[in-house]
Amino acid sequence: MTAKMEEIKKINKLVVNFDICSSSHIIEDLLKTDNIKIWRDLLIGMEEHLTKKSSDYDAEIYKFTGDGWIILFDQPYSGTNIFKFLRDIDKELENIYNDKVFVSLDIPPKIYGLTVGIDEGPLISLKMNNVIEYIGRPINIACRLQSVINEIDIKGGFRIFMSHRLYHTLKDELAEYYPKATERPLRNISGGANFMCYRLAISDMPFRIISVIYGTPKNKIDVTYQYTKQIINNSLDILVTNEIAENDPHKGVRKTLSIKYAFQGKIYIKEVNEGARLQLPENVKV
Repeated sequence: MTAKMEEIKKINKLVVNFDICSSSHIIEDLLKTDNIKIWRDLLIGMEEHLTKKSSDYDAEIYKFTGDGWIILFDQPYSGTNIFKFLRDIDKELENIYNDKVFVSLDIPPKIYGLTVGIDEGPLISLKMNNVIEYIGRPINIACRLQSVINEIDIKGGFRIFMSHRLYHTLKDELAEYYPKATERPLRNISGGANFMCYRLAISDMPFRIISVIYGTPKNKIDVTYQYTKQIINNSLDILVTNEIAENDPHKGVRKTLSIKYAFQGKIYIKEVNEGARLQLPENVKV
């Protein structure tokens, strides 16, 4: 237990909570073939890499969470340093996964990699059972932000959610990570009200959808969500239909789809008629 005379300290930290996406799927698959040791080896490999690299990035490995870690950074915060750290960890995970895990799965998950939540603020530091523990809102926020990253975010290339407030203190260093404002309800935070945050990409996004509008000049709807869902292996190959749009904005009239997307750092706009085949990306300037 914590000794009553133990001093309780308050210190500002930047909190990075990251999980390994689709871990439950992978564990279940490996258990069926009695290969769970492979998952253990992945976690050990990640822990060893984190330990080796933590000093390079001034990172404090705080806690293992079962399928991820909570990492802490001290002030002054460097967005460049933190994102270099995350890219390093993501690359190591990709290497271990491809070399050891993927080849041992019967049904590999469609989505894999890190998902990350980030926040900053005061934490209370105290010693419990001779171990330093931290409690405070930034840990809760970082964990909740990580947990609301969904399949559509990931297919759009966004694996990092950062609190709105923290993003604006670091935004000058984060322009290359495709920041995009959004709102999400966070469980047990502010009564479930929408929480302002930013989505960011952990790595380069050679292809991503920015917006998709479907309909006629008189009746148009936003179908960005529906078309982002159709991305497979960083590409899009589908027929433009009402079924994909999940709606018919102007019954009996032929519709047009206008899609704005980014490819290799450039922005393109393409228009396709209803019933036509849409294949992206294409390296042709419109």
